Amino acid sequence: MIHVIGLAVGVSIKAMAFIAVFDGFVLSIFGFLMKEKTKTAWWIMVSGSFITVLILAFGAGRHYHITILGMAFSFFVIFMLIRRRREYVYPARILGRPEVAIALVTIAFTILYGIGGSLLFGDQFRPPITDLGNAFYYTGEVITTLGFGDILPVTMDAKIFTISLAFLGVAIFFSSITALILPSVERRLGGLVNRMEKRELKTLKDYVLVCGFSNLLQEYLSKMKATGTVVVVIERDEAKARSLRDEGYIVFDHNADDIDLLSSFDFSSAREIIIGSDDDAYNLIIAAAMKSVISDENRQKVRVLVVDPKDMVKFRIMGFSLINVSSVLSDSLYAGRNAPG
Repeated sequence: MIHVIGLAVGVSIKAMAFIAVFDGFVLSIFGFLMKEKTKTAWWIMVSGSFITVLILAFGAGRHYHITILGMAFSFFVIFMLIRRRREYVYPARILGRPEVAIALVTIAFTILYGIGGSLLFGDQFRPPITDLGNAFYYTGEVITTLGFGDILPVTMDAKIFTISLAFLGVAIFFSSITALILPSVERRLGGLVNRMEKRELKTLKDYVLVCGFSNLLQEYLSKMKATGTVVVVIERDEAKARSLRDEGYIVFDHNADDIDLLSSFDFSSAREIIIGSDDDAYNLIIAAAMKSVISDENRQKVRVLVVDPKDMVKFRIMGFSLINVSSVLSDSLYAGRNAPG
């Protein structure tokens, strides 16, 4: 939005140059995010590149050859993005969440409320706010609580508007910004914690490793933890991983078939290894990865949950101990039926 505002108020060439630097910084960040191949990143980059062309066109000065070079590069970026548009098919991890959409709407509303109110009560400020640029400047000044004092409300209406905008800025605007930034920070910190924990995996002794979690394992793992056994879980579902971490388990929110991660473990020090998701197809992939990294002497420690009895034959070639969940349940029900009393 800063680009459009700058064009609307006819800012100077120097100001346009500064905006161009800011624009380049923002595009660099989104360029880094392009590796996730999301639709949102694609649209932002295309739109940002077009805006860059406009900024360069309106800010052209004596160094027109640099402007032409920048515009040519922007058009090249647009051309490449359009040419490879079919690669960007994944949904946005952050922008796709409803709370983030609400946060974006809140931020937009707060900015528009500030700009609109500043122009509406423009003659009640000293000096008066008569253009879009000063309205945007005053809105940012109030929302960020900087309070330079170069523009002052002099009537009660203007003062009430300023206070309401300040409340919006502190109570809503920054909380919305937090909702946008916090998930990314949490993922980065989570990755850092995982890297730190991976370095300590070689020091684990007599631990239980769970590759893929299902509720079928909940009671068993609780008993293991109650006896003081260290339980390490690799779980790709973020909600499950977060819940397990809160319960005191060492959790890696990662795919359990990641060979690099599995190679970080000292399996000779493990008490047992359980491949235990409720998806046989996923368990089969995990078992194949495990077979490629575990030694023959440690292979007997691996136990695999098999949900569908028809899949037993697929797992036998791995050489691991298999637990037929359906058979265990059937035996338990049958034993209960024939129990005395």
